[in-house]
Amino acid sequence: MNLKATKLAIAATLTLLLTSCSNTVTTQSPSSWHDGACDSSHQGVTLAIDFKGEVTTRCALNYSGNGWELFKAAGIQVKGTAKYPTAFACQINGEPKSAKCDDSETSGAYWGYYLLANGKWDYATTGASDHKSKCGDVEGWVYMETEQTVSHLPTPPSYTCN
Repeated sequence: MNLKATKLAIAATLTLLLTSCSNTVTTQSPSSWHDGACDSSHQGVTLAIDFKGEVTTRCALNYSGNGWELFKAAGIQVKGTAKYPTAFACQINGEPKSAKCDDSETSGAYWGYYLLANGKWDYATTGASDHKSKCGDVEGWVYMETEQTVSHLPTPPSYTCN
């Protein structure tokens, strides 16, 4: 193989490797989000993540879009499954580390999607990519090891968006 053909083969391989990671949402810079829940001085959409009792809460500032893209706006990485790259969360911020994300998971554990309505967390009836987030909304994800998993999602303060 000549040098030109070798360079083309390397470029093609790199392109394939880079495009195969499309089910992972990368994060935005900290200027698009604020640590903690949204409030009257930091308006946007609150995203809370509960992994085995460790909770991360971020405010995606001035965010409007769907619940799946909210991860990026809030500076949180999410990876979908191979079969459903924007429908089922496989890993959030790299957890669980043992997840294969190839649709072969047999443990029964999963990331549950929740929405806060009238001060109460409810299991979402739509997928995150179908949910339209708007200023003042609060969304949460809980890693459900069993159906008896207790959520530690906080109830953020309510406020009115300008």
